[in-house]
Amino acid sequence: MSTIFTKIINREIRAQFVYEDEVCAVIMDKFPVVTGQVLIIPKVEIDYFFDLDDKTSQHLLDIMKKVTKALDSTYHTLRTCVVIEGFEVPHAHIKLYPLTTIGFNMHGGKEVDDETLLAEAEKIKKAL
Repeated sequence: MSTIFTKIINREIRAQFVYEDEVCAVIMDKFPVVTGQVLIIPKVEIDYFFDLDDKTSQHLLDIMKKVTKALDSTYHTLRTCVVIEGFEVPHAHIKLYPLTTIGFNMHGGKEVDDETLLAEAEKIKKAL
């Protein structure tokens, strides 16, 4: 059974894409706790990041670094927080939180409308 992330990658569920290549996609988080929060998702469905093959995991880290620099530039961050997940959705992914203040709660983000996410995605794309 496909995860929600696979359905997003396959365009069965709408999302705002920031970046995509043959290995992964970067999308705006629909339930962010900070503005500009994104997810980096491998196209292969593996629920534990450390079960990914070395080439895929390294590619994700390379994309993470590139996107983090774009987030830092776009949002003038203090720094961008990185979290590797795979619990809520059984599909390994990296969350990037561009922080402009010290401290934040990683949970409880409110749903954001597609127009707002599209506008934020376009800002980030310009910095890539």
